[in-house]
Amino acid sequence: MNSSQLISDGKNTIRDFPYWWEAAPRPMLEERALPTNIDVAIIGAGYSGLNAALVLARNGIKVAVFEAGQIGCGASTLNGGMVGPSFHKLGVAGLKHKFGSDRANAILKESLGFVDYLEGFLAEEKIEADFARVGRFRGALKPSHFDSMAAELDMLKQTIGVKGEMVHQKDQVLETGSRLFCGGIVYHDDAGLHPGKYHDGLVQRVREAGVKIFPETRVVDFIKAGAGFVLTTNRGGVRQEVKADQVAVCTNGYTGRTTPALRRRVLPLRSAMIATEQLPSELISRLMPKLRLYGDSRRLVAYYRPSPDGTRILFGGRASGLKDNPKVNARELKQSLVQVYPELKTVGMSHVWSGLVAYTFDHAPHLGQFDGAYYAMGYCGSGVARSSYFGRKLGFKMLGSPEGATSFDDLDFVTHPLYFGDPWFMPWVLGWHRIADRLGW
Repeated sequence: MNSSQLISDGKNTIRDFPYWWEAAPRPMLEERALPTNIDVAIIGAGYSGLNAALVLARNGIKVAVFEAGQIGCGASTLNGGMVGPSFHKLGVAGLKHKFGSDRANAILKESLGFVDYLEGFLAEEKIEADFARVGRFRGALKPSHFDSMAAELDMLKQTIGVKGEMVHQKDQVLETGSRLFCGGIVYHDDAGLHPGKYHDGLVQRVREAGVKIFPETRVVDFIKAGAGFVLTTNRGGVRQEVKADQVAVCTNGYTGRTTPALRRRVLPLRSAMIATEQLPSELISRLMPKLRLYGDSRRLVAYYRPSPDGTRILFGGRASGLKDNPKVNARELKQSLVQVYPELKTVGMSHVWSGLVAYTFDHAPHLGQFDGAYYAMGYCGSGVARSSYFGRKLGFKMLGSPEGATSFDDLDFVTHPLYFGDPWFMPWVLGWHRIADRLGW
């Protein structure tokens, strides 16, 4: 069911739930009795957990997926539906400095295939998710940003053959109706999809494969017991133990106290989005001429796109704090939207929502084993393609198959000695970046 909560910005009434849930309302799965024994228990029913479950089930493994909340209530249906290889978190130079040239080149080459993988998967599984290879335009706020983008693109072209081009300021009207930028860059292989439809289709395929999914069933603890594990679940206040041969933790930004060692290694950040009211088609065509995905070079990342049906603009960025505050998020995102498109100052909003993403201290995603349990997480705000691909690879790793190998294997999943999973300092850090963006630093 969708939330019916409404908020007001003083002029408009805004729905406090994702725009995506209009076309893909959250399904209500029938309640099932919990198993007492299972081959594999997966914690988290997002893209990672479900893709891993699908691989395992199709190889004869009995799998149970436990979701703490409503099915699909996490980042898998709260994101912007923007699909790309995500090169710009560390950049080529940063990757080579962090991991060395050979490993960096391998990571970049594998990352380049994420979008191809997801496109092929959706086609093979016949999941209709409004997938479209529209490309991404990223605007440069300053000439120095444009120069940095050009240097990075040259390096990516030489290293792994990325398809992209620089767009000079005099030509950017062909890409965007915004006059904020000093040109920008276009990545041609990026794609958009409807995240709610993708998640629904994935749930259907997973259940058809025989996987049992248990929403509203929190795993509050699990311990090593002999060759396997014992999980303690809580559903409706009733606790029950479940034995499993293997466990996979796929909780990303929602990684909690159940797995303290993993919790120390991810920084949960809240990302928020708004959807505008329906806009005239000529306005959409002027602001987003090629209906691409969009972003820019500000410190606090902003991401925006037309809705799949081309009738609205969806705009996202960092939320106002660690907790959900829809009224403040709506106000701040609208201000940011108007910075890019002043024409939208008087346009109303229809939806506002937020969810948690997970960053890592080395800005790289991670998968593997920790204290005997498997995990995949840390997608650094670019999880649609990454989490899907990593989930599949995790499933093969759990099977002991060589098909599970990735260039991300054995990366040291680092933490900070003084960090224990509570990112209390992040509002201060984000506040500093907001000031820096406003001052043009």
